[in-house]
Amino acid sequence: MAAGALMTMPVLIVNMGGEMVYILAQRLQAQQIPSSKGQKVLCDVVRTMYYPRFIEELFKPQEIYSLQSTRQIFDRLAHSSIMRLNESSMGKLFDLMIMGFKLQLMSVSPREIIDVTNNHLEELRRLAGDGEGVSSLVEECVTQVRQAYGQMGLADLCNMRHCLATFVQDCKVKVSLFLHEGTQKSDGAFAMPSFGTLQEGALQPGTVRYFSGGQEVRREVLSTVTGNSWLPATGQRTTLGSNIYDKERRPPSSSASAPSEVQASATNTGPPAPPAPPPSPIEVAKTAAAVGELNMLASLIGGGHASTETFKLENLFGHDMFTKEGPGTSGAQVIQIDGAAAGGEHRGALDSIRDELEVPAPPPPPPEEGDDLLDLMDNA
Repeated sequence: MAAGALMTMPVLIVNMGGEMVYILAQRLQAQQIPSSKGQKVLCDVVRTMYYPRFIEELFKPQEIYSLQSTRQIFDRLAHSSIMRLNESSMGKLFDLMIMGFKLQLMSVSPREIIDVTNNHLEELRRLAGDGEGVSSLVEECVTQVRQAYGQMGLADLCNMRHCLATFVQDCKVKVSLFLHEGTQKSDGAFAMPSFGTLQEGALQPGTVRYFSGGQEVRREVLSTVTGNSWLPATGQRTTLGSNIYDKERRPPSSSASAPSEVQASATNTGPPAPPAPPPSPIEVAKTAAAVGELNMLASLIGGGHASTETFKLENLFGHDMFTKEGPGTSGAQVIQIDGAAAGGEHRGALDSIRDELEVPAPPPPPPEEGDDLLDLMDNA
């Protein structure tokens, strides 16, 4: 397998992890969580995400995980702090993370993916501050990114982008922020613009190059496309990967006090899909191998001290979400997901029973080679 395909996991985890911290920071502020607790949540999550052993294992060449396995990693990361999320909030958090990363992935060239990754790292360093050495952990990841991708060829970068695009291709959750800005269609697909600034090294659309003896002698632009709005590359680094949930970066809106809300499309009324064929023995073997790798990688998540002080957010995404439809969404039926409202008293009863069954976690044992990764994450 090409080198680019084996180095997709660091880019995936770092970028989606950055999106997770952006969303948590905004939602904690919107729900008026005390700043001391909110900052501790961000520091704990970032510190766990960039725990040295975890980063060391993450940057080893490996095949990309499945969507379910990646979700499991972020479940552990989100709960590595004093914050506890219910299943509904965690599901919406993950949907926002993956859709934000998908939009960035669709909007940049292969080389710019590394710029997006660095933008996430720089913003995380600002959000988390320097509490408990968080800044130095992020800086070490910046060094790892530079070493792993600094000299990677364009072919490997293209291969990596292809693997990442395959990973997110079936994710089409509608996000009201993207709908409002017109970057997402009513079916959940992204609308890529036909104007903007060209990528570095890209020719203006309609450019014709003439060669003689293997050398370019002249070039011209077809008159039929000279009216396009593509501008030459400026050489500046892309701003994608920055915090789009920051209020100062959002366009003004009189009907919004929070940035985005995950929305589910209407129930499909078409014919039922045919049953999926049974997995082949090769697929079963790959799945088993992936589970083993997940356990090993997940055990490296953590390493911090467990805290007995926790607080629960029954509904991370409250009722102050932005609900205005964007261009092209008129008439589209949208169901708003509200996990806290669903279930009502029944959900509350189940939560109370679950709380009674929970026991304090024992202090984490020193990590040993061969330990189950998921067990070590539980102890983190």
